[in-house]
Amino acid sequence: MNSFLFAWNPNNWNWANLEECIESVNNSGSATLKWSCISHTKAHPGDRAFLVKLGVEPKGIMGSGVIVSEPFLSQHWSGSDKMVYRVHIEFDTILDPESVQILDLETLSQGVLSKQTWAPQASGISINPDIDNELESIWFSFLNTNDAKNQFEQKSNEAACLEGKPNQTPVTRYERNPHARKACIDYYGLKCNICNFDFEESYGEAGKSFIHVHHLSEISKQNGEHTVEPIKDLRPVCPNCHAIIHRKKPPYTIQEMIKMITPSKTKT
Repeated sequence: MNSFLFAWNPNNWNWANLEECIESVNNSGSATLKWSCISHTKAHPGDRAFLVKLGVEPKGIMGSGVIVSEPFLSQHWSGSDKMVYRVHIEFDTILDPESVQILDLETLSQGVLSKQTWAPQASGISINPDIDNELESIWFSFLNTNDAKNQFEQKSNEAACLEGKPNQTPVTRYERNPHARKACIDYYGLKCNICNFDFEESYGEAGKSFIHVHHLSEISKQNGEHTVEPIKDLRPVCPNCHAIIHRKKPPYTIQEMIKMITPSKTKT
């Protein structure tokens, strides 16, 4: 798995539905957006994505996720006839830089992280593989403590999938662990656990590695930080089933969802 750095500059593009995207992540666990990718020949589904805010303060990393499509040509954000390569990114975290702290450039310029250019001229550049582990560690620590500078030397243990420590923000956010997501997919595969839909079978390369991961118990009900057992607590589900799951409180169970679907509607 490679990692890529995507960029957002408010001076160039007004992210009008930023609040809606953040709400989607908080409510369903993800928001899938398309983003320009200069290193399109290297990017593939399953690769890690980080989003850095540039242009105006505060500057720094404000989001993370996973690339869920092969690169494709799309119209430039300016609305001109120019075409650019983009990828779809399933974001697991998006922070609002106007109301919460983001992982600032000063922190990113320290130690081994200084090997990377954090204010790129283009979006979707490759992240130095030598810093992958350190970046994941500092990002995970930052999200769970909101005090990245004091935790810079502290390594996160990828084997211990801790989630759910709330950041005190205007809306309490419950963080999701990308290592837990990967462990779930490695075990269950990429078919929906409810309707058996497989995106790659239906959409080819565009659907490769795409799936949502559902928490069987809502993170917000877990009473703070807790240990997630990916095989026991998580299930891969398609976006349609995931949306229906959360149409009531408490959410529908996997068993209830399966009973809603007749055999003729499932994809085998």
